[in-house]
Amino acid sequence: MTGTHSGQEEDGETDRRTLLKGIALGSLGTAGIFGGLGAADGTVGGAVDDVAGGLLGDDSHDGHDSHHVLALVPRDAVTHTASGGQWADATTWGDETPTDGARVHVPAETTLTLTSTTARLQTLRVDGTLRVDPETAARLLVETLVVTGSGRLELGSEETPAQDTVVTFLDSGAIDESDDPERIGRGLLTLPGATVRVRGVEKTSFLELASAPTSGDDELRLAAEPTGWTAGDTVVLPGLSPDRDEDEEREVVAVDGTSVRLDEPLEYDHIPPKSSLPSYVVSLSRTVRLASENDRTKRRGHVMFMSRDVDVVGAEFSDLGRTDKSRPVTDPANGVPPKDAESNPQARYACHFHRTGPTVGDPRVVRDCVVRGSPGWGYVNHDSHVRFEDNVSYQVFGAGFVAEIGTEAGTFKRNFALRSHGSGSVPDGRQFREGDEGAIDDFGHGGYGFWFQGPGVAVEGNVAAGHRHHGFVYWTRAKPDREVPPGELGGVTGELANFPVERIENQPDLVDSDEVDDGMVPSSLVKFRSFRDNTVFASGGGLDISRHRFGAHHDRLDEYSVVDGFLAFNIGRHYSQWDHLRVPNSRGAQGGYNGVSVRYSANVRIRDAHLVAGDGAGRGVGINRNHAPSNVRVEDSTVEGFTVGVRAAPRGESPVTGVLDNEVDVQVIGGTTDRRWTPAQQVDVEAEFGEGGRTNLYLSAEFDDDLYGLFSPEGGVTLNGEGVYFAEQAADYVPFPTRADLDATEKDSLSALTDVAPRKLVGKSNAELYEEYGLAVEGSVLPESAGTDAAVEGGYVAGAADGSRRTEWPGSDTGSALLAQARSTEGSLSEVGRLRQGERLTVYGEDTVQTLPGKYAGLAYVRPEEEDADAERPTALQLSVTAPATVYVAYDAETRPDWLSSWRDTGDTVGTTDGKRRVYAREVDAGTVRLGGCPDTHRMYTPFVEGR
Repeated sequence: MTGTHSGQEEDGETDRRTLLKGIALGSLGTAGIFGGLGAADGTVGGAVDDVAGGLLGDDSHDGHDSHHVLALVPRDAVTHTASGGQWADATTWGDETPTDGARVHVPAETTLTLTSTTARLQTLRVDGTLRVDPETAARLLVETLVVTGSGRLELGSEETPAQDTVVTFLDSGAIDESDDPERIGRGLLTLPGATVRVRGVEKTSFLELASAPTSGDDELRLAAEPTGWTAGDTVVLPGLSPDRDEDEEREVVAVDGTSVRLDEPLEYDHIPPKSSLPSYVVSLSRTVRLASENDRTKRRGHVMFMSRDVDVVGAEFSDLGRTDKSRPVTDPANGVPPKDAESNPQARYACHFHRTGPTVGDPRVVRDCVVRGSPGWGYVNHDSHVRFEDNVSYQVFGAGFVAEIGTEAGTFKRNFALRSHGSGSVPDGRQFREGDEGAIDDFGHGGYGFWFQGPGVAVEGNVAAGHRHHGFVYWTRAKPDREVPPGELGGVTGELANFPVERIENQPDLVDSDEVDDGMVPSSLVKFRSFRDNTVFASGGGLDISRHRFGAHHDRLDEYSVVDGFLAFNIGRHYSQWDHLRVPNSRGAQGGYNGVSVRYSANVRIRDAHLVAGDGAGRGVGINRNHAPSNVRVEDSTVEGFTVGVRAAPRGESPVTGVLDNEVDVQVIGGTTDRRWTPAQQVDVEAEFGEGGRTNLYLSAEFDDDLYGLFSPEGGVTLNGEGVYFAEQAADYVPFPTRADLDATEKDSLSALTDVAPRKLVGKSNAELYEEYGLAVEGSVLPESAGTDAAVEGGYVAGAADGSRRTEWPGSDTGSALLAQARSTEGSLSEVGRLRQGERLTVYGEDTVQTLPGKYAGLAYVRPEEEDADAERPTALQLSVTAPATVYVAYDAETRPDWLSSWRDTGDTVGTTDGKRRVYAREVDAGTVRLGGCPDTHRMYTPFVEGR
């Protein structure tokens, strides 16, 4: 297997294939993966060491891309070869110094020192060492810079940091796919075995401010003295608004201890909603700069590290990256890309570690750096082991910091992700679904600070601000690099075993379980390595956890994933790519105004969190969930200023402790999804309630789903140790007044409880159902002694019998007395208010009444929770009126559902910011009025009542 390369192609192509075949790696590509390809004599050189130390022990390390990289810098195309010494010295080059269009080669065992050159190089291949003189203003203009396995790139050193070094990746026109079919060129590419040392002057990346600055201030008072900040540096103060970009860049005029003077006064206030909350200033200047000559997306450079010996400190990655996250990638491993889409390959990012192996050797290091402006991602750990610490991403479109496929190791510590515009799609928007045309595995595009496909990285002390959607996302279903059977991606967690057992900590049952396949388990089953002391503000969401340990519920608390010390404030709206407002519960709790959202997950502890809502009418949910999670514990947390503080998980033990001060502190929806194979819902609330709320505990039942879940006797709710009943458990409550109401449910599930035919449930009260069949909502009937005023008697509390929330009523409350209660068969929130111009139409939405016929002004009306625009559920509302009344419904003027066909058309319309709504009327007696569903529109109807 040793042999020689005489008689072969100059780059030894045939012999490398033979070598690979001989060690059973031929399928990985040619020997461009090896470190020794750059040896001056063309021999394999250090290749065997790299194979033994890496490839043979790490089958994720794929050489395919290395082969394409080497094809960009073939030896036979070299025009200038360095003999060592100074770049500017003519003797270094023999005949002539490189000029525009040159293809330069630094051979192995040769050191070339750059001061500055104005030549516009096409390629630069480094098999030896390329360094800069760190004390000069070094400049390099090159389209593609490749450091091979025997090469070393040195831009400054620990002893002598580079003072002023700029590498510019040139735009020589559109990338020629005949020469570069993978579109991998243009940028810095380092191959396995290469060494990279970048050392600029260290600067404090960001600091808290000692006092929050206001409009007109031109001096900042910092909480600590910054390192390395000097006059002429650029800093940015993150905006505090979740709805507007109020980031302000300024030049530093002077630094004096903890005082920083700016070149211009500030335009905006940067004051957090409470004095105890932080405001920040972020440094954007670095003394080593890697930049694109052209900032047009398709003409930019990118940085791809495929080597393990990388240490980058004090560098700026400016206008780098070509992968465009505003649209789907065109080379997905799973799924079919859009037809006739313009090329948009993955893996062309600003600072990217590409398949260097997550389990081999010391971590790669990126510290005290800035990624500024990128159409895709900023810092990317792809199947690697990387320490990202004290870095800044700024104006990165899709996500600032990324762990890409689920296998990654390393850390994300003390980083600041500022401002991402995002696609506007929800996290799941491009998820692969078999048979769904155009659905591919393409994530992290929605506008996030941090996106983690895997749980195996430590995430501590980071800050995310100014993002279109969540500051942090855990989406832990594996994203494989190769095509896999659809079943391995199916469901909500995936079945692909990708995470090494030896890296699992404190989960002995998982290590010994049937989930282990060839030493691997699915990354979706591995608990978070660490998520501690992270902060989000001025964003459309705080933290989203999805596809995490779903179905793997248990009661071993020490094996739960922990969200520890999370801070989120000024959490605002989320607009889709079509500028549609996504309310908190839309798309399964993927909307805006969510402090923490837990979806398709289990065994999560939210501990010592502090969540403070943003301004505005639709202030959302502090801790939200979709229909699926179980065992979500809220422990010793403070949640304040939201419409709903905590929306309890529908399954499992989900206690709530801490300090709550919201319009509704805890919302519990009972009667939800079939729990035969999951833990019953048990919500134990022991909290300190603030004075700003209207309802401490809101209980309501869902009737549009599963009959087993509705009638199951398991589980329950307690408040300070006392049992709590749902109002729907009242003896005279009729769960299904008509056959049409019953048809909205999953009737087959009833057989798990009884052999009673579902049709026999129609028209019967809870008391009758319990006496005849042993069935009642939530498994039991509210005792008469419990009453309806939340009085404690016999150890039980009648919970939230008046389930609707009420707005403040100016003057008389006679209108609210007429409309005593409003409840949804979806278990969602309703609010009672007074009808008038400028009034909101839904609990969370921002559509308002614009024109209102005078005769309706001041009537009591119900503001329901806007339902999911993507769901077609026959949601109904039930109104309780205390006297004979006329009930009006304002509904989409273009439609009239069947249930309104018997109502009188008044001929009136109510004008709203969401269009006109026609008014229908019906006279009713005192009692319960049941209004039909809205399966065909997201525009919820608006009911209002008038006494007669």
